[in-house]
Amino acid sequence: MKHSKFLFFLLSIIVLFVAVEYFRPRPIDWTRTYRNDQKMPFATQALYDLLPGLFPKQPVRSVRLPFYNLWKEQQLAPRSTYLYISENCTLEDADVKALFAYLKRGNVVFLSANGFPQLLLDSLHLKIGTNHLVDFNRAYQEQAQPDEDQQAFYNRFRLDTMALNLTNPAFKQPGKGFVLERETAENHFLTTESTQKATVLGVNQHGQYNFLKFNLGAGTLYLHSAPEVFTNYYLLQQGDANYAFRALSYLPNLPILWDEYTEQGREGEKSLFRFLFTSPSLIWAYYLTLAALFLFVLFESKRRQRVIPVLDPLRNSSLEFVETVGQLYYHQADHSVIAEKKIQHWLTYVRQRFGLKTTELDEEFKELLTAKSGLERSEIDRLLGRIGQVRYFSGNLPENQLVDLSNQIEQFYQRTQ
Repeated sequence: MKHSKFLFFLLSIIVLFVAVEYFRPRPIDWTRTYRNDQKMPFATQALYDLLPGLFPKQPVRSVRLPFYNLWKEQQLAPRSTYLYISENCTLEDADVKALFAYLKRGNVVFLSANGFPQLLLDSLHLKIGTNHLVDFNRAYQEQAQPDEDQQAFYNRFRLDTMALNLTNPAFKQPGKGFVLERETAENHFLTTESTQKATVLGVNQHGQYNFLKFNLGAGTLYLHSAPEVFTNYYLLQQGDANYAFRALSYLPNLPILWDEYTEQGREGEKSLFRFLFTSPSLIWAYYLTLAALFLFVLFESKRRQRVIPVLDPLRNSSLEFVETVGQLYYHQADHSVIAEKKIQHWLTYVRQRFGLKTTELDEEFKELLTAKSGLERSEIDRLLGRIGQVRYFSGNLPENQLVDLSNQIEQFYQRTQ
């Protein structure tokens, strides 16, 4: 019964916790997922849903395979645009090589990420730089305080926003450009010989390149280092004067292959745990259940048994037994029986103590017993004589002879211990 109450109480707590977590107001999740099936600020559902309007009469397909597999399995249209938007471009070397082959056949690739594969950067002779959102122009004109370290010094000139703009006058935003916040657009492409050969399509407020175009064979590669501008947050915030739509206007009107393998993995890769870890409430419920099961196993795995009753210790009833037997013999007044028992007990003692045979109580026995017991021969003769008299009287043994026999035997015991 107690076990059932414990389980019911534990289950009630878990249900109550899950209910509270489920119905409480959801805090805004600023995780940068870039998934096309989420409405979070830094997901891309809004852009994905608007792509058919940006590329009229062209199919938009979400692909969840590595690019190398798409290329090898010939799952690409004769001419198409491969659109890749993620926090980091994690294409493997095989994917990058397949990407260059795809470009040489006259296709278009648009990659927007904060980081790119080293093989891709090395092939294009590119390097990535980071601004850390610090106004270095002002910082270079100031001096650090005596007790101020470098990090604290630069924090005084930290920028809350970063502005981007496009170089094409038709797409360029007047004034400060497209202003971004929440520590976005920190990366840019360093000026190298390769960037001088590329077409610069976009810069940040420091004039650093963040949007480049490369003509590779018959195809075109677009590299963009601020993927945040394509998320739900900035699409809805900027409205019609939208950086993302203007940047994608450079792309030709071709079928779109939207990469979702980086964010969601292969098609069908779903499990119960993948679903559980999509919600903070479910995560906490999962961990709480594990903790409850651990406590249950810890406390309930001990062996259970009934309470052992306290028993009173056994009383020593030897004296009562002796008294009862004595009373029995006393009322019967059969002294010969008691005497014979005393004699038999004495004979047993002699056999065990001295190792003598007691079948014949003759002269040889007397001499051996005298020698081994250390008593006088006269004492041995007197004791054996009393034993002979007791056995002679048999059933008519007087009480005084029983007492005398008992005294002599007790003296023998005491002197031969």
